[in-house]
Amino acid sequence: MADDSLIETTSHQSKRVGCAQGLYGSACQHQLAIIMSMSFVFVDGLNNGSCISLLGNNRSTIRVYKMPIVGDTRVFLLTSGYIISQRHRADFKSGNDIVGCNVIVVY
Repeated sequence: MADDSLIETTSHQSKRVGCAQGLYGSACQHQLAIIMSMSFVFVDGLNNGSCISLLGNNRSTIRVYKMPIVGDTRVFLLTSGYIISQRHRADFKSGNDIVGCNVIVVY
């Protein structure tokens, strides 16, 4: 389960614009990979109350990966697109990651 802050930049001091809520779990018996179902819920500005959802396989050994946007609400209704994610920092001991996401949507 995940319920994490969604912030503008990878800095801890960055402005909070929403939250990333969803599920993830082990997706492969032979390598380190997870399957993710995640919603980015916006709580500020023009996108307040809107949501972008993604579903995809994420191999943890790949630093940059792409996942499709599979659902949207409010401002983003009927959009299509994908998310390019890049791991900036990972602390496997604590389980904390800092991941930067570039979201490309067409609506």
